Amino acid sequence: MFNLSTKQTILIAVVFSLVLWATRGQHVASLLSLPDATWAIAFILGFLLSPLLFAIVMIQAFVIDYLAMGNHLLNISYAALIPAYFALWFSGKWFRSQYEKHGFKLAQFALSFVGGVAVCELLSSGSFYFQKSAATMSGFVELFGQYFFGNLFFALCYIAVAALSYHLLAGSRNKKLA
Repeated sequence: MFNLSTKQTILIAVVFSLVLWATRGQHVASLLSLPDATWAIAFILGFLLSPLLFAIVMIQAFVIDYLAMGNHLLNISYAALIPAYFALWFSGKWFRSQYEKHGFKLAQFALSFVGGVAVCELLSSGSFYFQKSAATMSGFVELFGQYFFGNLFFALCYIAVAALSYHLLAGSRNKKLA
């Protein structure tokens, strides 16, 4: 159902790249007032089972961050973003396997998406927070609560836009064929 042609893969790579460059980091996102779409893109690419596109997106995210922050981002906390994003990719992949077996089930989507975002938040926020010498578990719990729901909401919004776009494009293609 979602086996992508080369043309579709290139189109997705271009669209996700544009969205990534428009939303990643404060240097561009603050001008456009858009939240970061990286988490949603990682989940969607897991659903599409596209490890090559995932690698391309992650390399671009690193380049964007490097251009914005330079050598300041080269630390163990930043490296923790790799497993954090993989958590989202794997949760999208798991949802794909469930989708192929049972069709769309809201509970399976919620489990995979919320679980993936939670693990990503734990790894990403936790790695940056616990590098501080005054870090405490209660402080991290407060930080987690402060960012988790906003990140979950914005990633869900991007996924909703992607799903709606897909259905509109697929619907218009089917009407032309009829």
